[in-house]
Amino acid sequence: MKNEITTKDLLALNELMTFENWIAVKMLNISDEISSDRLGNQFREMAKIHAMHHKNILDYVTSNSN
Repeated sequence: MKNEITTKDLLALNELMTFENWIAVKMLNISDEISSDRLGNQFREMAKIHAMHHKNILDYVTSNSN
């Protein structure tokens, strides 16, 4: 069942998607700069999670679009 997405909802989801993408890219960039493998791996894992959040929001918007 589709949910009706309002313009206000779309603006909020767009802002959230932008943040999730931005933070994922930042986490990947930081992981490349860190000399500690353990810490670099943690940053890469966090980047994957934020990238997944971005994809999930996009999938939600796509599945509920008219």
